[in-house]
Amino acid sequence: MEIKVRNVCPVAVSKLDRLAKEKGLSRQAFLKEQIETLSIMEEVERQEQAIDNLYDRTIEVMEKCSDAMTSMDRTFNKLLGEDEG
Repeated sequence: MEIKVRNVCPVAVSKLDRLAKEKGLSRQAFLKEQIETLSIMEEVERQEQAIDNLYDRTIEVMEKCSDAMTSMDRTFNKLLGEDEG
């Protein structure tokens, strides 16, 4: 699909050309890459948030498991008549 943009500030075009050149791309290839990246940013951010949430929930579960294991260890030590220290 073709997209045309008119009346772009010459300073902005110059900057785009410089950025494209730094990446070894033509202006068209650079802009295509930027537009495609922009089009998926919201989904990427949503997925990053989901990963962060999963990470937080995993840490919470691991802390609960650690607490439960510590409690079980104390109980076993009491049952076996061993010191906790």
